[in-house]
Amino acid sequence: MRLDRIDSTQDEARRRLNETGDAILVVAATQMMGRGRQGREWAQPDRGMYASYCFLSDWAMRDRTLIPLVAAVAMRDAVCESFGVALGLRWPNDLMVDGDKVGGILVETSRDVVVVGCGVNLWWEKPMDGAASLLAGDPGSDPPPALAETWTERLITHLDRGRDQWPRAEYESASVTLGRDVFWDTGHGRATAIGRDGELIVDRDGELTCLRAGEVHTRDSLTRRARRATRGRTDG
Repeated sequence: MRLDRIDSTQDEARRRLNETGDAILVVAATQMMGRGRQGREWAQPDRGMYASYCFLSDWAMRDRTLIPLVAAVAMRDAVCESFGVALGLRWPNDLMVDGDKVGGILVETSRDVVVVGCGVNLWWEKPMDGAASLLAGDPGSDPPPALAETWTERLITHLDRGRDQWPRAEYESASVTLGRDVFWDTGHGRATAIGRDGELIVDRDGELTCLRAGEVHTRDSLTRRARRATRGRTDG
């Protein structure tokens, strides 16, 4: 389903599935009330892809933490096929190019209903700090839905293989988190691997810690945050 303008593709996809019982992909040219992870404020580029795929899942609830990582790999495949751009993946589900974020995944579940949303900055003339876009110019209105359809096809293929065959090796090879020092609320260490269940495995001076959720930052991202905070105080 293609729409010109909508409050949230997540909400619309869920509503349509509840009405029909059938899986559905909702793609919008403009999204007015999108949701970011951790309740972040929604920012919109000049040309983006906003899509949500809603379906009934037979994956166990405990396994659904893998779905954001699977969706990120599927989008990486779709972007490479569509535009020849190689995305990096920042754990767990951010899409990156040259250290800047160009998109992200949001997964919401309720019983057997799963809604997988993805937003990608296709073109952004003046992106916000820490963000970027895939393309140097406006690609027009046709590429966003085509990209969304390719992404959904790849996502379905990966999900149909089951949780034991999720594309872990592909995720690790594209990771921009592994091999780097990472920081979170209660500690820091070096990210060394992605676990079987999608967790980030961190070496803390020889002791391995598994991070399953929450905010993880690299030194670069912390430096950017500090610079933004300094600018904010100066501007104020």
